[in-house]
Amino acid sequence: MNWNTESSGFAFEWSISDDSARLESKADGKVIWRGSLLPSLVLLTGAGEKVFVKSRATGGSLDDSGGEIALDWEGFGIGALAFAPAGPGLRFSRLSIEWADAPPKIHSAYFGAVHPSGALRRDEPFWPGWQADGICVPSAKGAPPQSFFRFWDLGQAHMALGSFGPTGTPYAAAFPRPIYAAGLGSGSGWLVAGPGQIPASALYLQVVAGASCLHYLHREDLWGSPAGTRREWAEPLRLSWASTAWEAYRRHFSTFDIGQADASHQRSSWNSWSEYRQGIYENERLVRTVTEAVQPEIFTFDDGWETGNSSGRIRRDRFPNFEDDLELVRSLGMDVGLWQAVGWIEDPAAEGLGPEDLLCGTDGTPCLANWLCSPNLPGRYVLDPSSQKTREFIRQKTRRLVKTFGAKLLKLDFGYGAPSLESAAPRDPSMRGERLASTLYGLMSEAARECDPSITLQGWGLSPLQRPAFNLIAMDDLGDCGAEEGGGHRHWSVWAALIGDQGMGILASSGYDWKQDADVILDTAVLGAPGAVLSMKDDAGNIAYRGLAKRRAIHRWFRRTVKWAPLWLNSEIGQIDRQPLVKCWGRLEPSPAGEVLTALALRDGEDKLADRSALRGMDWVGRWAILSQDSEDLFFSGEVACIPFDEGTLHFPCQSPPREIIGVTGDSEAAETGWKWSDGFLSLDSTSRKEGFTGFLIRR
Repeated sequence: MNWNTESSGFAFEWSISDDSARLESKADGKVIWRGSLLPSLVLLTGAGEKVFVKSRATGGSLDDSGGEIALDWEGFGIGALAFAPAGPGLRFSRLSIEWADAPPKIHSAYFGAVHPSGALRRDEPFWPGWQADGICVPSAKGAPPQSFFRFWDLGQAHMALGSFGPTGTPYAAAFPRPIYAAGLGSGSGWLVAGPGQIPASALYLQVVAGASCLHYLHREDLWGSPAGTRREWAEPLRLSWASTAWEAYRRHFSTFDIGQADASHQRSSWNSWSEYRQGIYENERLVRTVTEAVQPEIFTFDDGWETGNSSGRIRRDRFPNFEDDLELVRSLGMDVGLWQAVGWIEDPAAEGLGPEDLLCGTDGTPCLANWLCSPNLPGRYVLDPSSQKTREFIRQKTRRLVKTFGAKLLKLDFGYGAPSLESAAPRDPSMRGERLASTLYGLMSEAARECDPSITLQGWGLSPLQRPAFNLIAMDDLGDCGAEEGGGHRHWSVWAALIGDQGMGILASSGYDWKQDADVILDTAVLGAPGAVLSMKDDAGNIAYRGLAKRRAIHRWFRRTVKWAPLWLNSEIGQIDRQPLVKCWGRLEPSPAGEVLTALALRDGEDKLADRSALRGMDWVGRWAILSQDSEDLFFSGEVACIPFDEGTLHFPCQSPPREIIGVTGDSEAAETGWKWSDGFLSLDSTSRKEGFTGFLIRR
């Protein structure tokens, strides 16, 4: 049996009889990826021995629209795998097994694993079989971030694609994970593979000596399996391909129908975490200073305001007047945001919860978890949503946050801080693995929306599979980028552009270092809403910092739409030999007349765009952010904001002299007189400006 298809310049060939597939570029004839696609299992026998079982095709019904393959599982049972083409790719819609005898315990399931051949493995009875020149998992390594790897770079690696365990970062980091997918390819093209639903297993890309496979960890030998002799998995795998990894991820994510978020959730915000992490709990001073400095729309009180994770009760020794702090935020024209740990709880007994309501080990003892996945750090208990009492506790606590404290935003954190399936699992099999976090997120989101349908739910990660719980995606605090915060944000910005394609609001966030904040703000002009976890005290203890002028500018002028696509210009979107990095780039938004350019981030020096024909000959010295203030293209907009980040000049295409140009410094506006217009270009000069100069407004 063979099944072949061609799409978007690629040829996919699958010999189903011997389970050998390949993806080839039609442009240069090179094979991008090769490997097996029929699923396999590692089962536990009654004696506790691991047995690797590879499915084999025994027949089926196939045509150009896909079909269903009959499977034999080496005597353990029979089943079927249904698939169909989906855009430039494949969609495996259903996998089933009918066990021949008493159902065995599934340790793990795989796509891409094969029986060992040649080299032998003593640790596992199988061998990863997918082969490609390179691997792409967005920001799998941190400090500095790295997303692309040669096939031999990783040695033996278990790369977390969801919520479980360390990879190149100390934990299954928030942004840009969870992604529930991985990329394989080369300079000739890329294939992205991942499930079409959040799996009830922990999801990894397993790499051994340059070969890889998708690993779905179940550990039913520890936690039991569903009843019945039939097992079925919906949407176990989707494949998408394109010429670049970024485009392959975009196509993969576009196969999920998630709808578009309400743009009202994309609002500027400030978060207290940088000060709280330093032990600074001066809420009144911080709120007033932030309001005066940048005037955000939301002020979020982060981890530290509660008596303990998930209590939802004020820690009075730190915040004796917390209600006054909340009222101060509202009186200054901002909405209140509150941080919440998802799943973690420090004192379950105080909430009337016992071991039966928590994740426990095989001995029934509640497990502890922490962000580093380390037994050397203090841990928290983890809620088991299998328990009705736990679910009701989550609902009641969330309602209290919204009704009593008036929260208009909930920052939902640490869905990725649960124990491994090697240690604990929910009692309900349907809530295990990656579904643990999505279940907890869903419970909180549903309860919050019941109280306030307009509430903003802030989450993390690139995958649209988790979007039902969220309407705002944050880029985290750049902690994983270490001392490379500016470069890290430029790296992350490439992947964050995938969220714009999904029609979700983006909170561009910040790092902790004011000295590197300019790059963050510059790219926020393209990404969406400004957010920050910066301390309002610098190393010398001073509150004022000149970089605030640029943050104030972006708070005033950022784009509030949520559907857009990147104009890459000279930016690097990544390949095996180079990592993603935005340089000069822009924001394209849909309009009745087609795409319009509504924002630009422009860099100078070695990052300057050489060929500026795409920008109608625009030229500049220094770094600039340029944003349309209406729905029109920058070159025809009735009002355009131009934010200089250095002393320099901007020569902006302008068909006729503008009606007026306003210079903005802080809250004051004044007519500009030093501008020039000649031969279709407007010239602006940002040299010798007063401290705190915000930018120019061009009005046509």
